[in-house]
Amino acid sequence: MRTDYDETPYPSLPYAQTHPDRMATIATLLGLQPVPVTRCRVLELGAAAGGNLYPMAYALPDSQFVGIDYSQAQVTEGQRLISHLGLTNITLLKMDIMDIMPEFGQFDYIIAHGIYSWVPAPVRDRVMQVCKQNLAPNGIAYISYNSYPGWHMMAVIRDAMLYHTRNISDQMERVTEARALLEFMSAGVPAENSAFGVFLQSYTHFLQGELKGATASGNAFLLHDELEEVNDPVYFSQFMNHADQHGLQYLAEADFADVFPKGYPDETMAKLQTLSHDIIEMEQYLDFLRSKMFRQTLLCHADRTVQRTLTLNRAIRLYASSRIKPVSETPDIEGVSVEKFSNGGEEITLSTDHPVSKTALVHLAEIWPRAVRISDLLNIACRKIHAAPDRIEEDAQDLLGNMLKAYTYSSQLVELHSYHPQLVTAPTERPLASPVARLGAEEGLIATNMWHERAHLTPFSRQVLRLLDGTCDREGLLDKLTDLAIADVLHLKLDGEPVSDPAVIRPLLARELEPNLEWLGRAGTLIG
Repeated sequence: MRTDYDETPYPSLPYAQTHPDRMATIATLLGLQPVPVTRCRVLELGAAAGGNLYPMAYALPDSQFVGIDYSQAQVTEGQRLISHLGLTNITLLKMDIMDIMPEFGQFDYIIAHGIYSWVPAPVRDRVMQVCKQNLAPNGIAYISYNSYPGWHMMAVIRDAMLYHTRNISDQMERVTEARALLEFMSAGVPAENSAFGVFLQSYTHFLQGELKGATASGNAFLLHDELEEVNDPVYFSQFMNHADQHGLQYLAEADFADVFPKGYPDETMAKLQTLSHDIIEMEQYLDFLRSKMFRQTLLCHADRTVQRTLTLNRAIRLYASSRIKPVSETPDIEGVSVEKFSNGGEEITLSTDHPVSKTALVHLAEIWPRAVRISDLLNIACRKIHAAPDRIEEDAQDLLGNMLKAYTYSSQLVELHSYHPQLVTAPTERPLASPVARLGAEEGLIATNMWHERAHLTPFSRQVLRLLDGTCDREGLLDKLTDLAIADVLHLKLDGEPVSDPAVIRPLLARELEPNLEWLGRAGTLIG
């Protein structure tokens, strides 16, 4: 058996789109009755060192989590981190997917991220079989995979890198040579008037990003994705044919907004309707139009009734969160004038003239990253503007309609959830951060917030975060940060020059501490 995952472990990261909350929210909107995420059982195939699973286990202490991976090195590392966190509701096992039988148990949510396209056909079949035999009756399965037609262009790059490194056995040398070839190709194929040139430059830039750079993580991504021995994309229709053979049906995509086509002319949509006899054909034709290259598909048992017409009454049980704010500096919130809301750019906006909806969005921005049950949000907004009691039903319908409209357009406008994690937005006298977030800061890993998102830390905020164990007030934090700066663990600069004078260090830290604490609260890392 191959040991390259032991030698170069795959980055163990959180993926917000795999969280049971995401699956439960979408299932609820589509008329299913998913098991509440606060008391569910979750299985992850290919869990690596548990970076996607143990943050869930911490945030959902009454749920049970099982992760399997074939790499003993990664499982051992994950077990160390789980022990460090003191979690008792999660188990990581060294195990082959092929060995999972019905006796392994049933799970309400099954996650298979980065597995399906990267394993041989018999293992792909077992992944689908596990998602059938080990999925509880109302369960949801998540499977990600590379997809055609978009991956045809990526396949050219993969084939070139494989050819160039065909005689190299050392893993890191393969990565180095693959990067060199990519830079050569990117420079040699001009982007002007060349779709492939544009794609090459875009992909090169992607690899040079935060996770894809010349780091151990970046090397592992390149090695285990594009340079992996097996990487077999499929068309969506082929994937769904495979799922159908195992008694599974299509629910939606983990990014729910992807299911709703937008930006196409009316005549295009009309033609799509005539070409498509069902949701599978519609999605496949859309993939041709969008040149889709990666999918994150949710499946459920074929005997479940999926209601694809969204109704407002299903949404009122959900929670809403949003950070969008009025574009205008002097918005008319209580009046009936149209106000535009944005997440900071003009690309994605939401416009409404409904006073209750405008008030609700302002309230959500004020309490971000907290979420509010939509029924409570309705009451809060109505009280703030003294809405007429005889309009409550109409206001409820308008608010729900705007929440759904925004969510199905982009989660950057409004996010919907099936539950709300325990977090605070403002730092207390003795700030306390999630142990999972602190672990990420301490170990040099990704810091995962309470919404299972990645908090991108600066060197300063990383040092602050790791100190937030609830024992220190502001002066205590400044004492510890000052010691770190004097020891040159924390590097400070003033006007571009390094700072080493203790008399300058503490005032400089005092100026930076509170904004960083507030940012960590807004980033969803604080719990007290």
